Amino acid sequence: MKKVLKLHFKNAKDKTKMITIADPKEGLSKDVVQASMDQIVAAKAFSKEEVALYESVDSAKYYTTQSDNIFDTDAE
Repeated sequence: MKKVLKLHFKNAKDKTKMITIADPKEGLSKDVVQASMDQIVAAKAFSKEEVALYESVDSAKYYTTQSDNIFDTDAE
């Protein structure tokens, strides 16, 4: 199974923007994740067409996915 951490933000136009982190550390607390997200917001380092992409913190979620291989031509 593959696990990712998705950090959801609101941009300056109140649209949802997301940062996806592959292979995140397990068991991160709300305080740790929110503090990290607050730092991203405070940095004001990301914008597109003069719109701040990460204006405010919205949510953070772990997502787990599983793939079941049907076939793989490289393995044959």
